[in-house]
Parts: sequence; structure tokens; C-alpha cells
Amino acid sequence: MKIMVNSISPKDFYCVYNDFNVASKSQELNLLYLPLIGSDAVKLYQFLGTKILGDRNLSKNFLHYDIFDNLSLDSRKFTSSRKKLEALGLLSTYYIDNDGVGQYVYKLKDALTFNEFFENAMLSQLLENTIGSSQYTEIKETFSNNKVSFNSFQDLTATFSDVYNLENVNNNYLNTQVFDSEKGANLDEYYFDFSKLSYFLANSYIVDILDNKKTKEDILGLAHLYKVTPQDMAKAIENSLDVENGGSVLNINKLKDYLVQLFVNVRKQNIPTLDKMITRKIEEDSVELTEQDKFIKATDNTNYIDYLNKKMNLIISTVDAEAINKLQKKYNFPTGVLNILLEYSIKMSNSPGIPNFNYMDKIASTWSSKKLLGAKDAIEYVKERQTISNNRKNNSKQVKSTNSKNKGMYMAPFPEYLQKRKDTSSIENTTKNRTVTKEDEEAFSEMLKELNSKRDI
Repeated sequence: MKIMVNSISPKDFYCVYNDFNVASKSQELNLLYLPLIGSDAVKLYQFLGTKILGDRNLSKNFLHYDIFDNLSLDSRKFTSSRKKLEALGLLSTYYIDNDGVGQYVYKLKDALTFNEFFENAMLSQLLENTIGSSQYTEIKETFSNNKVSFNSFQDLTATFSDVYNLENVNNNYLNTQVFDSEKGANLDEYYFDFSKLSYFLANSYIVDILDNKKTKEDILGLAHLYKVTPQDMAKAIENSLDVENGGSVLNINKLKDYLVQLFVNVRKQNIPTLDKMITRKIEEDSVELTEQDKFIKATDNTNYIDYLNKKMNLIISTVDAEAINKLQKKYNFPTGVLNILLEYSIKMSNSPGIPNFNYMDKIASTWSSKKLLGAKDAIEYVKERQTISNNRKNNSKQVKSTNSKNKGMYMAPFPEYLQKRKDTSSIENTTKNRTVTKEDEEAFSEMLKELNSKRDI
């Protein structure tokens, strides 16, 4: 889990690592990135690029006062600009505490070329949302290179493994992460469940779509952008396929258009722009979090295996994992809700480990109707249930106490009719001289019969 560094002091040191020419991407920065992240962020990126001299890749140390003074930024504006650069894959930040003095390393990352940017589903959509379709189309047409299609050609190009023997290579080194690209937005894969998407696509007889890394990157980016569930994404993919050479190929432009129609026009959501998406997150990160806030944030972003291991010191067996995955597949709880539900189930069952599936399923079926969105909602729901349970216990104690005081006496239930009369009667009707009605006599007679029947037992 990442350690939060709340504020940067002008006296904290920083150095810059860079192995490319920042100035060579000035057009891309001004036309593509500036509308998304603002002038302060672009100036910061370019300023950091000037710290590399000669053929060195690592600069000397500077004080952050150097940045604040030259760019007229305070700590808050600097942090906001830095995080925007990080979010769009232009910067990586590293930190170490040296005896109370902060040391930062800023690693600059190369901006996407025009073609790379326009081929990135999320970033290109963000730019279009921000500057409008007309200006977006003009930039795209101006800077997109003409491409030659080789679809009708047979590819005879040899692969590395065709030429060189890889038998002695450890296969573990060949297993790369899905999103290990040095370029493009810095996305979190945990945000979107590809296993569920695969399940929904398989049910629609769509296969091999997710075998392409670029396609997965585009899907993940659009999922971030429009907060798409795996089920909604599967439906969107179904409606965005082109048939080529007997197979189905995902048309990213169709996918983008479909999601725009669904989430903006049908569901009436605001068009997402980076400014709206990132500002709130940056502001949240700049605020000192309470211990409860830190716990909720960690719970929402920790998978259940790590959560139960750290929180309850549990080692999850294969059988337990299968039961939990079955539960999650059935109810599709957010990560934080699932973690709290599992903890709640363990405590309620008084079990040393994970309860059986049926026990958890009974609890989950109730929780699923509450539409809980995260750990905070789940915790509030548990507190609410606890309050109700405590009230019931207190009421039960009061009843038992009353019964013990009246032990040996039969307490007849107050007739319903008389109860209504009691609740609505006036002072006049409660006097000793009140006129007894026929209804009163009948109600009283019924009460006597009940008393006599009890006496005969």
C-alpha cells in the first residue's frame, strides 16, 4: 500500500531522472496535453526537463524552493500539477525520508506521439470531450500519418523465437504484466474485473477479444472514464464488433461512440473531462486523513486475501478462496463491501476461519439489496444492524423484568377496542360518571371470558 506524503516543504530535496529530449515533444504537449492538465502542469514538466545537463540522465539535487520560486507555485498547486502529470503517464515520483529530510526523485516519461495519442481510447476521448469534436477532428487530421493497410497481405515476418532457440530461457521471465507500457495514462488494473468481462463475453460467444494487449488497455481506459461495469462493457463490445476475415474485431471508435450514447445521452451523466475527474481526487489526497478514513481507503483498495491476512491474521485456503469467489461472482460486491462482509460473517459465526458458503450467502443476500457502494456504506450498515439488535435486547430485558415483577399474576391483554378508546378519550370520558356503552360491556364481557378460561387451566 502506498504511503501518503501529505505536504512538500520548500526545503525538501529533489532530483530529476530523464533519458529523452523533452523539447522534442513541445507540439504534443501544447496541443494534446495542455487542454487536459493545464499550463501549470505542462510548465512543470518542461521545467524539470531542463535540469538534465549534457549527456547525464540524473540531475544534481535541488531544493523544492527552486520550483516554487521559478514557476510561482505554492505547495498545493505544485502537488496538483505533479499528480496530473503522474495520472497521464508523464511522470513517476519516488520518495525517501533521510533523517527527517525528504528526498524526491522525479522520473520524466516521454509524451505520446500524435498517432499514439489518437490510438489511445481514453486519452483521445478525454481530449475530444474537453476541446470539442470540431477542434479535435482538425488536430487529428492535421497530425495523423497516412497508414497503409496490410490486411490483405500474408505476414511472413520471422519472430525472435523462430530464429533463436529459447529452450534455456526461464519462462517466468517471459510473463509480462498486462499494462507494463512506459507510455500512456497510469491506470490501475484492479479498477476493472477482466475475469468477469471474459465470463460475460463467453456467454455471448465472443472469444479472443481480450488476447490483444492494446485492446485491453483501451477497455480499461474507457472503464475508468465512464465507470463501466464488466456487464455493461460486454454489452458495449457486442455492439462494437466488425466482421473481418470470418472473425470478430473490436472497433474502438464504435465502442467509444456506444459508451458516449449510453452514459451521456441515455443515463444523463456529464461528459467526463480530466479536470472534473482529477481535481476532487487531488483535493482529497491533500487533506489530512483521519484513522477511520485511512482504514476505509485501505479496505476499498485491498483484495480480500491481503485484507483478512492483515486484519484477522487468516491464511486463506484454496477451498475458502473458491467459496469467496463463488460468493463474489454471484453478488458482485465492491472490494470494500466484500472485505467488511467477510469480517462480519467470521465474527457473527464465531468461527476461527471462513464460515461455510451457505452461511455467508445468507448474509450476502440481505446485503445485496442495500446497494452498498464501498467500505464506508458497509460499516454504517453493520452499525445500523447492531443498533437494532441492541434495542431488541433492551426491550426483551424490560419485558422479562416486568414479567418477573408480576409473577403469579395473569396479565390479560388489554382489549383492542378499549385501547383505542383509551388513546382517543377526553377528560370527560375518563370520569367515574362516564356512561358505559353497549360496546364497552361487550368488550369487558370478552375479557372476563378469557380470564375465566385461564383460571380453569
